[in-house]
Amino acid sequence: QTLSGSFKLSYYNEYKSYLSSYIKMPSLFCVPNKKKAKKMEGTPAVETTKVIEVYVTSVNNITRSTDTIGKIDPYVVVYANGINIGKTKHVDNATSCVLNEVFLVKPKGDPRSVQYKFDLMDKDDIGDDDEVGSGQFNPAQEEQLENQIVHLKYKGNDIGSITISIKIKDVIVV
Repeated sequence: QTLSGSFKLSYYNEYKSYLSSYIKMPSLFCVPNKKKAKKMEGTPAVETTKVIEVYVTSVNNITRSTDTIGKIDPYVVVYANGINIGKTKHVDNATSCVLNEVFLVKPKGDPRSVQYKFDLMDKDDIGDDDEVGSGQFNPAQEEQLENQIVHLKYKGNDIGSITISIKIKDVIVV
């Protein structure tokens, strides 16, 4: 059997084994917690950089309504250090819903120093979208960054929450 021209399958398996011992990658583009992977004879060092994946998982039990008929059509606007990094798609008529959307950030410094703000909005077909509430998350104050509940407030009152996860990864620079 051949694989991609002149590579024989046995050579391919050796190459795969070599790569896994060389970099120890959990996935194709991730290198766990190393600024530079070990340099092996005849191969260049691998440079990595940190990226942050911000997962907006769900909207939970929203009690504030901005619509006179029906429920809100929620979406979340995500900010990192005051910069808008994106927004989720809206979901029609829901006070709780699953969003499962991810946003990527390349931090300038320590990834745990990035401050996040989440604005819950109500999509309107006529006129401007309405702010339902907002909440903040500071990774520097948390031991665990996955499956975090961010409590949302509007004018000082609790109006529900969103569930988020923050994942800090090393990626290979090419």
